[in-house]
Amino acid sequence: MSSYPSRPKPMPVHRSASHTPSMMVNAKKYLSDHPQLLDCPRCRVHGETEVRFRVGLASWLAFVVLLCLGIFIFPLFFVWVPFVVDTFKDAEHRCASCKGWIGTYRRIGKST
Repeated sequence: MSSYPSRPKPMPVHRSASHTPSMMVNAKKYLSDHPQLLDCPRCRVHGETEVRFRVGLASWLAFVVLLCLGIFIFPLFFVWVPFVVDTFKDAEHRCASCKGWIGTYRRIGKST
């Protein structure tokens, strides 16, 4: 046995990229259609979210508008656009490390 007293283990401090302590906040207020730098509520890792685009209400409304306009003005060729272009889709944010769902940014309606 050594005669040295045992040192306490250092307590890890979770810091953000700006070297200030990060806080758990309601991430749903800050979501957009771009990756966000947040703390994951599941694994507590501070990092950038992964964004997956999903068809939502805005996609379907744009489809109906293009369908109605397609009958009179545009050719019906453009009806598929809201289902392919990310601008019309909702953005689902997931943690990059644990793949846990963080929230969904909705183009129309309340984000969850």
